Amino acid sequence: MDGMNTRDKINQLLKICPNYEKINSYEFFEGDTFSFTMINFYIKLIDNIDMNSKEETEFLSNLDMALSKYVDNYKFRKFLKTKLVDVDTKEKYYTYKITVKLIEYSNTFDGTEIESTRWI
Repeated sequence: MDGMNTRDKINQLLKICPNYEKINSYEFFEGDTFSFTMINFYIKLIDNIDMNSKEETEFLSNLDMALSKYVDNYKFRKFLKTKLVDVDTKEKYYTYKITVKLIEYSNTFDGTEIESTRWI
């Protein structure tokens, strides 16, 4: 972001992360380490992003969209938490791995994955 003033940086970041305010102000329950980890990772990524890297900005943009769906949609949060229990929290690059899965699942989730009650 060399040669950019602060306002330009902010404007560029808001193009990449249009859901920043919503994600950053999301209030999760105490003890919800998953939400804490994901949102912290997102904020750290924003702080360290190379705006000239297409790969980094695309990843951040995808994460922004996925976290937006995560904070907006209770069913998606519930679905996601059941899918991510298989990733060991002590595993190397845990946060990155669950972030990639979050993005993958947000692209395919449409709400029908959750079992519905059948009427007989």
